[in-house]
Amino acid sequence: MMEGHEVIVLDNMFTGRKKNVQHWIGHPHFQMIIGDVVNPLYMEVDQIYHLACPASPPHYQYNPIKTIKTSTEGTLNMLGLAKRVKARMLLTSTSEIYGDPEVHPQPETYWGHVNAIGPRACYDEGKRVAETMMYAYKKQEGVDVRVARIFNTFGPRMHPNDGRVVSNFIILAQEGVDVR
Repeated sequence: MMEGHEVIVLDNMFTGRKKNVQHWIGHPHFQMIIGDVVNPLYMEVDQIYHLACPASPPHYQYNPIKTIKTSTEGTLNMLGLAKRVKARMLLTSTSEIYGDPEVHPQPETYWGHVNAIGPRACYDEGKRVAETMMYAYKKQEGVDVRVARIFNTFGPRMHPNDGRVVSNFIILAQEGVDVR
């Protein structure tokens, strides 16, 4: 934004908090829309960064159907937008697409060891379908796509009780628990 790029954020606020972007509110190149990717979106954009979907196990297991819809219908809607306006699209995916891997570390050629009906399946399988849709749109419709598989992250403004491995280690360490 400091270089003149306009940024539109779409968030349903299921896991997001307005205070996370409070420092941008009022900036002439920033717009916040409270909405949901599961609904079609009509606007003009050059790039789409599809980050939607709760990634924390307590959050995505809270409403598994909504989690699946975010990854599938949400991705389909964002791909439709990318196709209409000829925008480049990035999907943030996850290492969870590998399921409970039998190979460490996982090379890009590893297809995984998955459980399609387990408690994590709403997230894992939704992201697998989202990746498949991305590459189908690239091949069939010529949409310019990228997929980034994010592994175990933690950063500013994340909730400390997020439920993922890095935040869990940080909390345990702060409580003086031996994490070895």
